[in-house]
Amino acid sequence: MKSFRHLKRFTAILILSLLAYLFLPGMVTPALANDLGDTLIVTLVPAASVGVLALSGYWLWKNRLSYSSDEPGRLGYRGPGEFYFGGFLGASFVPNTDWNNTKSSSVPFPVLVQNIKNDPGPAGGLKVGYFFDSCPYLGIEGEGSIAGNNQARQTVTISPPISGTNQATIRQQQMLIWTMALHLVGRYGFLQDKEVPFGRLQPYVGIGPNVGVLYFETDSAKNFSLDLEAGIRYMFTKHLAAFVEYKYFHQWDVQLGTQYLVINGKVYYVGDKGWECKQTHFDFDNHKVVIGMEYHF
Repeated sequence: MKSFRHLKRFTAILILSLLAYLFLPGMVTPALANDLGDTLIVTLVPAASVGVLALSGYWLWKNRLSYSSDEPGRLGYRGPGEFYFGGFLGASFVPNTDWNNTKSSSVPFPVLVQNIKNDPGPAGGLKVGYFFDSCPYLGIEGEGSIAGNNQARQTVTISPPISGTNQATIRQQQMLIWTMALHLVGRYGFLQDKEVPFGRLQPYVGIGPNVGVLYFETDSAKNFSLDLEAGIRYMFTKHLAAFVEYKYFHQWDVQLGTQYLVINGKVYYVGDKGWECKQTHFDFDNHKVVIGMEYHF
């Protein structure tokens, strides 16, 4: 019963964190990263959400359960589940994207901007999870992460042509990717021994919903997304582990406000002016490769 009470509290923390993240005051407005104090907002608010996971991990550690010891001498004994929390750092990759733009008074027809390139950037975050007592192969996990990628000033192909050319230049802008995910995680254990009866080498996969906010310098977009992970951890001790992980998140129909094209020195805007119009549409993919450390208890 004590285990069940802790699991209910842990699940409540994850759900409340996701809901608070989705409905934070001010998150329905754009992130104009170059205006007044908005750079601080874009930086500190995501950091605060990741901090929620850090506090959740500390609370779980302070209130950790005392499990019975493993059965002596039984190598294959799986034992009860466990809580864990950890952090990771790595690289973020955004594939080339095509942006669909509706007509505006500047460009009176829809415009497709093709093959926009994005530079790799840094990524980092925290995770908190629990593997079930009744089935330690399965668990749930909450994760918060922040990544930053640069979209360099570049020449792109547009369709149909504007002013007789299908070449345009887009402005440089920074992109901040802020995500909160809830995963159902499956794992398997190899290299069992008495200290780590489940197995020191643990490949795992996870899938679940993700609430993601994409901050650009002219606007931001927020929506539910799909989040996937696949990795492998090694338990140095029964408490301390290191892991390598691939992460993927996909957001459908991202909608941004006004974007700008420069053609022969003249600036055109696609979509009507004003961030609330949300007339630039595209699907968004983000890949991350990270390494990290975890504490299990």
